[in-house]
Amino acid sequence: MRILLLLTICLHSLLAQDARLVPLTILHWNDFHSYNEPYRVTAKSSSTQRDTSYMVGGAANFLGYLNHYRTQAQHVLSLHAGDEFQGTPISSYTFGRSQIEVLNIIRPDAMVLGNHEFDYGSERLRSYFPLARFPLLSANVFDLKKNGTFAEPTLFLNKGDVSIGIIGVTHPDLEILVIRDSLVGLVMLDPDSVVAHHAVDLRKRGADIVIALTHQGWQWDSVMATKHPSIDVIVSGHDHTPFFKPRKVNRSVIVQAGHGGRYLGKLDLVVDTQGDSVLSFVGSLIETQWGGVPPDSVLAAKVEELEDGLRAAMNEVIGTLKTPWRRTVGRERRESNIGNWQTDVMRTYAHADVAFQNSGGIRTNLDAGPITVGDMWRMNPFGNSFVVVTVPGVVLKQMLEFQAGVKTQEWCQVSGVRYVFDSRKPMGERVMDVQVGGNPIDDAKSYRVVTNNYVLSNSVAHFGVDLRSFPRESLPKFDRDVFIDAIRQQKIIASEIDGRVKDLALQ
Repeated sequence: MRILLLLTICLHSLLAQDARLVPLTILHWNDFHSYNEPYRVTAKSSSTQRDTSYMVGGAANFLGYLNHYRTQAQHVLSLHAGDEFQGTPISSYTFGRSQIEVLNIIRPDAMVLGNHEFDYGSERLRSYFPLARFPLLSANVFDLKKNGTFAEPTLFLNKGDVSIGIIGVTHPDLEILVIRDSLVGLVMLDPDSVVAHHAVDLRKRGADIVIALTHQGWQWDSVMATKHPSIDVIVSGHDHTPFFKPRKVNRSVIVQAGHGGRYLGKLDLVVDTQGDSVLSFVGSLIETQWGGVPPDSVLAAKVEELEDGLRAAMNEVIGTLKTPWRRTVGRERRESNIGNWQTDVMRTYAHADVAFQNSGGIRTNLDAGPITVGDMWRMNPFGNSFVVVTVPGVVLKQMLEFQAGVKTQEWCQVSGVRYVFDSRKPMGERVMDVQVGGNPIDDAKSYRVVTNNYVLSNSVAHFGVDLRSFPRESLPKFDRDVFIDAIRQQKIIASEIDGRVKDLALQ
């Protein structure tokens, strides 16, 4: 603490002596995912070394922290690195409009479009642009209809004596992350070319610093920093990673603030306006614990207005869970008990032989106890529908062979099929035993395979096969409605892992 105080005193002395050196504070967040209401977290107490739980986040509380730190510095820039939509029922219920209303009160200086902003369709998202009282950016999503970028590519603004250029970069794999039907008429531009062009243009316009406001994950950001030394700061989103200290890659300072509004990121810079560069930086994450600052009363009233009509329906108890549901995350290649239950329900609903559910589509765990309608909206927030595709056994084996090498959230939970594989082996030699419905798979037999429309639209990334070229049948109900109906019928659920998928590399 004494060292930090000394550095602060020295910094103010330095700034007082040289007018070219200007302080700038960036307040940043990402992946809020419509967590408008506060939620409980558990952490180990540093004093007692025991787990303690407390409330964090919520839009009004988050804005209370944001406004508090907005008043603590002379020049403040507030930036949102995308994925405001999806995550809680209110976003799905209003098709994201609730979050535009929330952000109109928060008023970030800029927000980049994340992949989930496109979940309700690009045309619906476009219709929100005139409603937004804050800039929405994306330099690498190109709109063929207007022959230009879908959103504004950059923003140029001044904070005191600092001129700032901001480039919005949306995830380059948007066409894999979003159902293709939601992206009609949109194509992705090469982010390297886009960033190189706009960085030069912003410098020509007089930018003292260039900020990339990105929603592509810190690994992509690290590559960008290596390729583009003209970028001073990268405010990052997408992979929900809390950087408790900024990361320096090449000349770029990279920050990211986790997700769900648990943390507000704070990055203090000293900008050399003559040298057009960042002279020094200090960054931290501020946990938005309830009680730390007064919540914003205007936004609190807006959240109550939005949530009130939905709350009774979401709180309806529809069943009891005897065993906690635990999903797989990240690079895990294994079955989960919630994945087993969901795919079993899908297969029964579709009268299918085999079911596939992408692990990334299961968004939350659930503890044992009452199951509410809202729990299922949070677990399956995307409103996907189911599609049955009829494929021969030889293609089904190819799909499983490809799956055996997948190391991302395209890894699928299964029902109706049991298979053994060795992920260490090369493509074509991984899968050793496949049974469908308790019998060895028949290469020539046709099998009914059910999955969701997102997986179908991105089936090459999931299975190495374009399933849209095979006969298919669309089913009417949303996925979460099918699961809610199944819970109402079963009433008491105890889900287990039963060894339907085995990787010999993990034995």
